[in-house]
Amino acid sequence: MAEKMGETVVLIPSLEPDERLISYVHQLREYGLKNIVIVDDGSGEEYQPIFHELDKNGCVLLQFAENQGKGAALKHGFQYIGQQFEKVSCVVTADSDGQHAAEDVYRLAEEVKRYPEALMLGVRDFSGKGIPAKSLLGNRTTSVIFALLYGKKLSDTQTGLRAFGPRLLAFMQNVRGTRFEYELQMLIACIQSGVPIVTLPIQVIYENGNAGTHFKAVRDSARVMRVLFSNFLKFISSSAASAIVDLGIAWLLMDLLKPMLEDQDYLRILLATVIARIISIMVNYLLNKHFVFHKEESRGSLWRYLTLCALVILLSSTGVYFIHTVFNVSEKLAKLVFDAMLFLLSFQVQRRWVFAARRQRL
Repeated sequence: MAEKMGETVVLIPSLEPDERLISYVHQLREYGLKNIVIVDDGSGEEYQPIFHELDKNGCVLLQFAENQGKGAALKHGFQYIGQQFEKVSCVVTADSDGQHAAEDVYRLAEEVKRYPEALMLGVRDFSGKGIPAKSLLGNRTTSVIFALLYGKKLSDTQTGLRAFGPRLLAFMQNVRGTRFEYELQMLIACIQSGVPIVTLPIQVIYENGNAGTHFKAVRDSARVMRVLFSNFLKFISSSAASAIVDLGIAWLLMDLLKPMLEDQDYLRILLATVIARIISIMVNYLLNKHFVFHKEESRGSLWRYLTLCALVILLSSTGVYFIHTVFNVSEKLAKLVFDAMLFLLSFQVQRRWVFAARRQRL
């Protein structure tokens, strides 16, 4: 059994590495990082001499017969560490393509010990020169969208240099994703579960314009974007479903109530509208709770949701009246624009307050 009491474990997922990985392991050892787990993500026979050398040098070598993806490799490593290391101080993940200096791995490992229940990111400064345009654009775009949708400003959402304490090992294995999107899912899962995210500046290293990366621009970017927008698209779907329920029940009740309220059209329409709206509000609440924000247990969320609904109605009517009277804008156009803004506001308020993350026991 590979076991080191209370020491750092460095996990490196690797696909088709070159000799630099061997050199990198030697550099890590110079900083006292002896527990190194490497996952061969289906690199093939051509690369086995490198992995064999790493195995001879005391690294723990885990192997996939076929490529499973970076996320799968990381989770396989986490599972191994959880089973085989009786007690560790922290786990650090690093890439095998030379982007993370051994010094920064050591710094991150030491710093995360101050935050045993947090995820620590080694973040790069993309304001300097020599950053590949593809990496710069992709990271900045993802960071902006991430901040807008999840309320956490991170300058580097795609960094592979991360560290956390042993209490988070099981949590990280349950994060969805098997490829590059897994690391973004990790950030989202932490925010949704109330796990703190802290950052530490690190060096920016791109060798040969980042030619060694296995990131597929179109396919993997699509995966990342799908993960980024998944919750918001679910929110849109939930709202659309609730609107259909509201309209359908209102129409149905208008017909069903006719025999009982033949000469009282206003009362009939009012009752149909109120009953349909109450039902659609409950449908929307349940969909958002269980489908969008995944909060099976959220004390007081119903009352917070109803408070938000009342506030949105008040803001909508007041805002539409103000825009119509002050700027002489069509009431219908004003409602369309203002309600769209309130829709975005509602998403953020529900995420941050109505169904806000409560710190999970790890």
